Amino acid sequence: MEPKSHLVRQILSPARAATRERLIDSTVSLATEGGYDAVTIRQIAATAGVSVPTAYQHASSKDQLLVEALMALGRLSTESVRHGTLIGETPADRLVMVFGRILREASRKPLLYQAMYRAYVACSPAQIATDPTVGFGPEKAKWIGETLRAGDTQGNTDDDIESASRILSCLFLGAMVGVAAGRDADEVLMILEEATRKLLP
Repeated sequence: MEPKSHLVRQILSPARAATRERLIDSTVSLATEGGYDAVTIRQIAATAGVSVPTAYQHASSKDQLLVEALMALGRLSTESVRHGTLIGETPADRLVMVFGRILREASRKPLLYQAMYRAYVACSPAQIATDPTVGFGPEKAKWIGETLRAGDTQGNTDDDIESASRILSCLFLGAMVGVAAGRDADEVLMILEEATRKLLP
């Protein structure tokens, strides 16, 4: 049985940061293939090529690593928005395109996303206490606001976009859980698109 989740927070040297990255990558690989129950600290350590004590120096539990994997995917979405080319004349057009891309990716890897969101629910109280980017509120899913602003805002003010970002962040979390649980990604996308276009006509 794994110990109860609590968070290990450290400032990492480059070498330790590289080890932590390998641990997260190993966690993603194991969860993609076998889901939540296939992920253990012992197996993560073996896959990453480190000792179990070393793995525990970086994370208190597999749940922490799964949540960090989820947060890393969010950061990748933000970077993709910043450096990619988004198609769409309106904020809603651009966001619906990104929503669709992420939802379809989740539908292709259901075991991974089931595992990450199961861990998210288990870890969230401790995570939110130490990391304000987790949970709900203004710009928590930064890529949502950045996508809406990445082009012509069609007269929507910063307040409009911030409000829509808060609401859509909550809706998107529910959408991702639904897709991970087996709902059709295109069906969920239609609901998100309707909400997005009502908030940002």
